[in-house]
Amino acid sequence: MQYAPEVSAVRMSEIEKTGRDVGVQLEYFFTPRLSLNTGLLHAVKRYETRGSDYHVTYGKVPLDRVYAVCGMLDIPLNLRYALLYRPTYQVFASAGLSSLLMRDEQYELWYTYANQPVRRTRQVVNGSNHPLSVLNLSAGYERQVQARWGVRAEPFVKVPLGGVGYGKVKLSSAGVFFSVQYRLLPSALQMN
Repeated sequence: MQYAPEVSAVRMSEIEKTGRDVGVQLEYFFTPRLSLNTGLLHAVKRYETRGSDYHVTYGKVPLDRVYAVCGMLDIPLNLRYALLYRPTYQVFASAGLSSLLMRDEQYELWYTYANQPVRRTRQVVNGSNHPLSVLNLSAGYERQVQARWGVRAEPFVKVPLGGVGYGKVKLSSAGVFFSVQYRLLPSALQMN
């Protein structure tokens, strides 16, 4: 089980509010140091961007600003390598790709009409899917607290490989995953 507070932005100078990721992951160990993990995360991303970054116009009027709250499913596929491996803790780095399934996109669209600011809203339910559209990079620390139980802290960045959602924005995210883990099988060091 994991939880992450995160920030999302199209331009890193325009970070507005925090979002979050929550979900579960499964991990398969090829060796004590090398593993593959996948899972299902429910992500809520909150961001603000310029109208020029949002690739949909509202009618024939160009947008000035867009505020968004988007709920999506994130399906990561990551390789993890333990840089420092000890019986009770490890320091690791991880890289991989995520597929995003847009589930609830809520937008506040601002534009100027007759020299007046105008606000409109738009909601897209079960919108577009974006396979392998995000590069995941992270590093972290994991500590074993009992024979099969562990805790993990993992700062991460998610880098867009293409546009996502209704407006096809290139949305970056950063945060820290906090995880509680249970190993179904004992680790190789515990078996020796």
